[in-house]
Amino acid sequence: MRNIYNPILDDFVKLPDKIESIVSLDPATTETLFMIGAGELVKATDAFSYRPKEAKALPKIGSYTHVDYKKLEEVKPDIIFTTTGAQKELTRELIRRGYNVYPVGVVNSVSAILNNVIIVGEVVNKKEESRRLYQNLLDVIEKLRCKSCEKVSVYVEFDLGGNITPGYPTHVSDALDLLGFKNIFDDRDEAYFIAEAEEILKRDPKVIIFEPKRYREGEEERFKDSLRSRGLGSLANRNIFLTRGDFLAHMGPSFITESMKWIKEVRDKL
Repeated sequence: MRNIYNPILDDFVKLPDKIESIVSLDPATTETLFMIGAGELVKATDAFSYRPKEAKALPKIGSYTHVDYKKLEEVKPDIIFTTTGAQKELTRELIRRGYNVYPVGVVNSVSAILNNVIIVGEVVNKKEESRRLYQNLLDVIEKLRCKSCEKVSVYVEFDLGGNITPGYPTHVSDALDLLGFKNIFDDRDEAYFIAEAEEILKRDPKVIIFEPKRYREGEEERFKDSLRSRGLGSLANRNIFLTRGDFLAHMGPSFITESMKWIKEVRDKL
């Protein structure tokens, strides 16, 4: 048996020497598992784990807050990966039912994405593979990083059941800073919140980035109409860039290889 310390639980998680069955209920961890060569061990995931494409084909046995316990019992996982925040109660219930659970922290910076790669790699005994991925991701960041750019102010908005914007303790705000932008709410301690229209206008962003739930035809015009309806019509004439949806919000390694690359491309267009 192996004993792996988990700082979130402040306790050790007991694991078999050889892990043969994994359930991941965290999309970022699911992606990491595949990228370090442990994808064949993943037997089921949450409904939102569709990166990479191989993960999309796996059985879906839960969401962020619920699990089908009958299906979970059929899988008989050696370890279940969850995350913090919305899955706190689910993690407790899984542990109460006797499952081995390793919660991985929600990231609050780009470096936390890197750190989680190492953490997951240790748990599934893919240490060398996780370290190589970590180093490759570091190389990507270094190539993308804007070392002498004048920072351009940006307002980022997610359609997450409300007009949500990121504050300082987020991987999004950290990435923006690395790539030549300055999040207008980088001074806020909240990770994600709804900003007042008056405060957005006062901070006068030069660039607007909007992430819909899922990009559809006519999305930009719908977003501009939304801005006007909220008293933010003046922003409709700024530089507006839209993502494809569930792109910047993703907290796995592809945020670095894909999302940060996109942000850099946006910065280079200005």
